[in-house]
This record gives sequence, C-alpha cells and structure tokens, in this order.
Amino acid sequence: MKKSIVLKLGILLFCIFFYFNSFAREYEIQFKNVDLTEKLNYSLLKNTGIDKLIIKVFEDDPVSGGLFFKNSVFRVKKPILDRIISDFDFSKFSLWTWMITRKLSWIQGLDLYDMEYKNRERRFVRKLDLFNPDAIKKIISVYKELALKNINGILIQDDFFIRYNEGFSNWGKARFSTIMNLPFKESKIMNPKTEYNLNWIQIKVSQVNKVLGLIVNECKKVNPNIKMGINIYYETPVFINRAEAWFAHNLKGIINSGIDFLYLMSYHRQIKKEMKLSEDRNRMLFKKIVEKAYEICKDRLVVKIQVRDWDTDEIIPLVELKNYIRLVPKSIKRICFTPVEIEDFYHIKSLIKFDSG
Repeated sequence: MKKSIVLKLGILLFCIFFYFNSFAREYEIQFKNVDLTEKLNYSLLKNTGIDKLIIKVFEDDPVSGGLFFKNSVFRVKKPILDRIISDFDFSKFSLWTWMITRKLSWIQGLDLYDMEYKNRERRFVRKLDLFNPDAIKKIISVYKELALKNINGILIQDDFFIRYNEGFSNWGKARFSTIMNLPFKESKIMNPKTEYNLNWIQIKVSQVNKVLGLIVNECKKVNPNIKMGINIYYETPVFINRAEAWFAHNLKGIINSGIDFLYLMSYHRQIKKEMKLSEDRNRMLFKKIVEKAYEICKDRLVVKIQVRDWDTDEIIPLVELKNYIRLVPKSIKRICFTPVEIEDFYHIKSLIKFDSG
C-alpha cells in the first residue's frame, strides 16, 4: 500500500515537473548600447531570470562607423567585445553578438556597394551588394572571424535583405539576364504587373537565402558550437508576397538556410503605427503574426518584445507590455526584450515574473 502511494506520488510530482518545464521559456535581452564592460552586474542579471545577453558589435554611421571586435576585414572602431568576453560569466549566461551585414556605410570606394533604382535612374546605395562575389567573400570572412570569438551565438542584423528597388548593380543585372536569358529592363523590372518583376523578386529571394546559407555554413565550419539567428520583419509570416517583394524574405527559405533561430521583430508599437490600427485590432494582428510565425518556424522562433519606444526612447509601461506578452502562446519557448538599457533590469524582471508566474 505504502509503495503504491509513493509510486503514485512520484508519478504526480514527475507530471507536475514535466508540465511546468514543458512551458518554461528562455528570456533574452538585446542591449541598445555597446560599451558595457564596466556596467554588467551579474548578480542583478541573475535575479531577473535572463538567460541570454545580446551585445551590439557595430556602428553603421557613414563617418564614424566600424566594428567593435578585432578583425582583418573591416574597420575596428574599438575592441569592446574582446573586453566583454574576458569579463563575462559564461556559467550563468549565454553571450551573443548582434552583427551587421550590408550597411557598412563607412567603407571607402564604391566597388562593393549595391545600386538602387529611383526616379528612373540607378545610383549607388551605401550597402554591400549581395550579388557581388567580392562583397560576399568579405561578409563571410568577417562573420567567420566573429564566430571564432569566445561567444555562443550571432544575431544577424535586419539589414540582411534586398529592398524592392535594390539589387540593380551590374552583378544583379547580370544574374537576372543569365537566369532568365532576357535583357534587364528597369521599366519592366519595376512594374509589379509584369513577369519580369515576379521573376526578379524570386531571384532576389534566392540570392538572400544563398548568401545566408553560406554565412551559416562557414561559421559552423570554424566553430561547430556557434548558434546563428537572424532578425525577420513582422510582415514576413502573414504578408508573404509583400515580404518577398519588399525585403526578398521568405520564412521557409530562411529556415532552409540552416539558421538556428529566427527573431521575429514583433514590435507592437511599430506595427500599430505603420499599419494605422486601433489598439484592439493591433493586438489581434500581433497575435496572428506570432502564431503564424510559430506555425512555420516551430522551436526556432524567438519573439522580440519592444520595451522602449523607438521615437521617444521612453520605457513602455508594464501594463501595456503585459497585454502583448500574454498574447504569446506558451508553446513559444523564447522571448527577447529589446532595446534594453542597464536601468531597465527591474522592468524586465517584472515582465519575466508576470510571464512565468
């Protein structure tokens, strides 16, 4: 009898343990500022429930921009990452870096830059050309050097896309003509009602996925333990045609690149402003975006929650944030808060306690 009671109690405890752990989330923060060497309070961080820290390792200013880690490819502004690594407590947290890909606008010379088509003419845009083999080689090389650092992962910045009027470099034009066996005519390419336009969109989608796959594969060759993530726009899960036309992004194609995590930029205030929605309709769309993204990405999905207003930089009230966090299904295992300042830790702690309670 006693054995039976003990056995039943053990099964009950196991079920309770399994139930709560099956819904347990991991919480991440993406810092807004860079130089955190003297500011990281690990005891304070530990008490918040945060599992992962994402550190920015670039500045994309055309004049003063550069990277914040030593590398042999692009300008080093300050080797801040190396100092952070030397002081980081890897026993308690994962350390990821937030890395730029295209918008290295401080590079001198135009040979690596893309071209856009605007006002019926082509002009250089200060973004690396994802059709240019030399630009691709440099991108891969700098990512490989970053992957060799003592870090746990790399989050690819949301500049990794080709806008609807970009890709008009000689390399891009040549790729279209080679694949389609047709001349590259800007007027037809820019007309959404033509087969030219539809084929051009798919060529750009394919190129984005190809370069992403190269980055992921090469980083994992030099560091098999590195994890790779990429920021994706909120339109991508639900407005598929629009995402392909605007950004050359397709969720299934991105997943097939071998990427480990897809960071959904489900920034509720940005969605509400851009879509011109009421609060109720905005929550409905937010919920739909998150659920559709999970349907496609499954456990690779990380939902990003905006904790500061992009326009005012003010911290968003807890009651507002809780209204959106409660819309994130418990089946989603990861939430990333961004952009975070040091003084936001108590705010983040309250949100994590609310979500995990």
